[in-house]
Amino acid sequence: MRYSLIVPYFRTPEITRICLYSIFKYCRGEAEVMVVDNAPGGPESAMLCEFPKIRILDNPSAPPGSGGNFDALEVGLAKAAHDLVGFLHSDVILLQDGWDLDCFGRLEKDRLAALGTFEREADPFRPPAKQLLGWWRHLRHERYPGAGASGKLQLHFLLTRRSTLAQAGFEFRRDRHPSVAQLLASGGRVEVLSRVEMGRLLWHTSNVTSLLTGLMDDPKAMARYRERRRRLLGEARIREAFGPVLPRE
Repeated sequence: MRYSLIVPYFRTPEITRICLYSIFKYCRGEAEVMVVDNAPGGPESAMLCEFPKIRILDNPSAPPGSGGNFDALEVGLAKAAHDLVGFLHSDVILLQDGWDLDCFGRLEKDRLAALGTFEREADPFRPPAKQLLGWWRHLRHERYPGAGASGKLQLHFLLTRRSTLAQAGFEFRRDRHPSVAQLLASGGRVEVLSRVEMGRLLWHTSNVTSLLTGLMDDPKAMARYRERRRRLLGEARIREAFGPVLPRE
């Protein structure tokens, strides 16, 4: 299976190093991994050279803030070699071996317009009480929402096709997050994963790039990120899987 993965990047070498390592560790298809660097030439860009298999797309004219992320997705999409495309944030850490054959396989087998999630975060290492709440919500989760579904699909994990986005008339720079209604217009269903299902696939928490690069100044949000980072790096399965690229603390 051949597909393109598009990863926007902006000055976060520590977490993105783990992200890229996880992609190559757990992907089993033929992935074209495209990293769109919104701050090329800076010291943080040197880390990308540790991964010779990626395609680096320099994007020095990216707008500041969140607009740069949407711009990077459009830049990557225009250069993608394959119709099957996946969008990952640079602070996503994949956790499931062969996730790509499973998820892209469902996209193809069920002729889905897209596979994604409404959840902003995915953390299999949350405290037990929060995990229990996640399971309760999972039991009530609507997997194939209709056109009237509230919420927009998140871009830290979204799988679709270039042809689907073109048929839906969707553009990241203009529309930003795709809605279910937009993608249903292409004729296929949209499969939406619950937080429990996302936690099996990956780890991700919100606003990491903004917090780490000073674009967002929120002490409470930074404290939450540091706690989640501490839990992540303290997990035995993470230390075993990603030891060569984990920060030395």
